[in-house]
Amino acid sequence: MDFIIDGNAYLNVAISVTKNIAYRDKTIGAKYYVNDIFNEGKSILKQEVKIQFRNFCLNYLNSLIAPVGNNLSRVHLVFDSKSWRKDYTQEFFQESNFETSVAPSEFKYKGNRKKDDKIHLFFEYFQDEIAPKLVEEAGINYYRIDSTEGDDIIAYLCEILNGDIMIYTVDSDIKQLTYSLKNNVIVIYPKQMSKHKKLCVPDQFNPSHAVDEVDNFFSLNESHITLPAIDQTVKTLKSREYVEYVVDPVSEVFYKIFRGDKKDNIPKMDRMTPIKTDRLIKEISERYGKSSLSLLDEQDDKFISFVVEKISVLNKISDIDKLKDIRKHFIFNSKIIRLSSSLFPKSVVSNLKKDIDQKKFKNFSSKKFSNIKNNPSLI
Repeated sequence: MDFIIDGNAYLNVAISVTKNIAYRDKTIGAKYYVNDIFNEGKSILKQEVKIQFRNFCLNYLNSLIAPVGNNLSRVHLVFDSKSWRKDYTQEFFQESNFETSVAPSEFKYKGNRKKDDKIHLFFEYFQDEIAPKLVEEAGINYYRIDSTEGDDIIAYLCEILNGDIMIYTVDSDIKQLTYSLKNNVIVIYPKQMSKHKKLCVPDQFNPSHAVDEVDNFFSLNESHITLPAIDQTVKTLKSREYVEYVVDPVSEVFYKIFRGDKKDNIPKMDRMTPIKTDRLIKEISERYGKSSLSLLDEQDDKFISFVVEKISVLNKISDIDKLKDIRKHFIFNSKIIRLSSSLFPKSVVSNLKKDIDQKKFKNFSSKKFSNIKNNPSLI
């Protein structure tokens, strides 16, 4: 099994815990950083904070890996770089003078997110000192690709890897990746603001065939078509207080396209209420089923026209210019929300292929990772 970890989500949990510990520890003081005496105007993490952060990173990573057990073959740690979506959204709204209420006067992708201007100190420490050790010693595969978000890398890995995949993240958009024609993909979420940890699974797993029978398909019997690795992992996660959710990928993707995403500051489509959205998704599912996702990825003209026509009926719209606006906004939201390399800009796909296709994936060494975890001073 391949385990893909959303590095930003993983580090944000580690940073949040570390900052809370530092805040409660009166010996550390109110701030988790001090001025760097060797670099005027810059700051560094306090030594006690670095130790707390390093130790939590290793222990938390171990807790994520443990449920996979012997089924784990590779670990992939993925980080954001500059997002192409920011430039895409800015250019889109500059060129599209909507007469509807869907276009804000100033649109910023993920513009609603609060920032800590010193949080980069944790990321720099991890990337400069902790990550290299995990890569070199434990065999963790590390990714940070120019102009590419972590979500894009995760999606691309799901497209090219073969076999069972588990993803750790806090991003609800990743749930859509549980739908795969060739892989079994599950997604786990930490507790955060919800009452429990979440385990998202597809409505149906793909059977795994016995290795020794690959060349003799017709000899397969029922005992050879099993789900040992993924089934065992799901059972282990559920025993560790993960609550299972079955994902409807069509609803997951299209609901966000029609209703937007406040967290990422993506505006909903004009007059698409929850009731109208549910009605339209039902029509899409009945007409196209899961093939609607492939048609969306291909930006199929007939499919897009079908969606726009249904919106026009729901909202009783006949104005040609307004229907053109709806079409533009549907395409815009689909490219922002749908995680498929076929919808990524050519430059992003080129960067992904250049960095990943030629990469020789490392196998994870649980023994060497345990050595690092048990001896954190080695970092």
